[in-house]
Amino acid sequence: MSDARELLAIREIAHAFLLAEHPGDVQQFALDRITPLLGASFSLVMQLGADGALLRPVAQHEWPAPYRPWIGALRVRVGDGPSGVAVAERRLVEVVDLFEEPSLVGWHEVARELGFRSIMAAPLETADGPIGALAFYFADATTVTDEQRALVRLVADQLAAATDKSRRTEALRRANAALAEANAELEQQAQSWAAAQRARDASETLAVDALLALTDAADERNAEQRLHAVHAVAIAAREYVAATQPAFLLEPTDVDPRDVLQEAVSQWRGRAPMVPVQVDEPTVLLPTMRADPRWLRRTVELVLGLAVAGAATEGGGYMPASALGVAFWPCRWIGRGGRSSANSRAIRRVYFGYAATRSAGRHTTRLPRLDRR
Repeated sequence: MSDARELLAIREIAHAFLLAEHPGDVQQFALDRITPLLGASFSLVMQLGADGALLRPVAQHEWPAPYRPWIGALRVRVGDGPSGVAVAERRLVEVVDLFEEPSLVGWHEVARELGFRSIMAAPLETADGPIGALAFYFADATTVTDEQRALVRLVADQLAAATDKSRRTEALRRANAALAEANAELEQQAQSWAAAQRARDASETLAVDALLALTDAADERNAEQRLHAVHAVAIAAREYVAATQPAFLLEPTDVDPRDVLQEAVSQWRGRAPMVPVQVDEPTVLLPTMRADPRWLRRTVELVLGLAVAGAATEGGGYMPASALGVAFWPCRWIGRGGRSSANSRAIRRVYFGYAATRSAGRHTTRLPRLDRR
């Protein structure tokens, strides 16, 4: 083996180490260059499994063609055979004539089938320990020179470094991806908390304005009615704050929206009898909707209250604020898993269409149907 060819091969392998994106590219390139220089018939690079007990092939050069389709199933136990011993004892192992080694009788049949007689195996080592083995197989009994040993050790070190580099690069990539994901989650949480704080500030402002309105000198309500109005404001503000929390969770079930609507209509007929409410209900069987029954009833009640208030005040009629209450309630579409969506694009409005009509001098709130948008 000429020194020029050896140096050229080392330089090419080092160049591949710097440019290759995957350690398998460097391993294959090294086997293709070094195997002919050593005069070996074929060669193999094996990688140590996660259990640290078995070696499996990851690259080969001129492996006997009849057995090449099954090379992927090959496994060598650490401590067994030349390659296994090289990894277990972390040293270069040479077998000049396998058939003359009593300790390797179990490998005689394999050697006859594959057509080799000598083996040279070197461990692939990193700072963390062995990660695989490099093995060269010779058809005849072969004694390697010191230069060949040095070359094999150098190539084994380069292959180990390539694998270690790839693993560290992949670990860094995963760490960066996890960090980016964590940062995105933190930013989303910060935005959610900021939105919740703005919602709390807004609810406080609305609640204070509503309370100040109760001190209007033109308000003719008695103390009990005003106290009831204050209570309604407090409940509405508390609900608004709860609904705008990032951790707000709905408990959806199958609900018939007509039942919810009828409950709200019955309630408002009792609270505002001066405003007749008419409901046009379909006669056909309709599918249920997926919603949180508690909050759906509350939403329908508040929306219907706005309709009743509009009909009551159009003609100059008067409805006490204690009956209407004050409501700040967002309607959110329930996503999979029961959690309300914080994404504005995912929000769907649940609305109840109404129209105030005049009939025989009276105001009627008409609810034509219940839709989902």
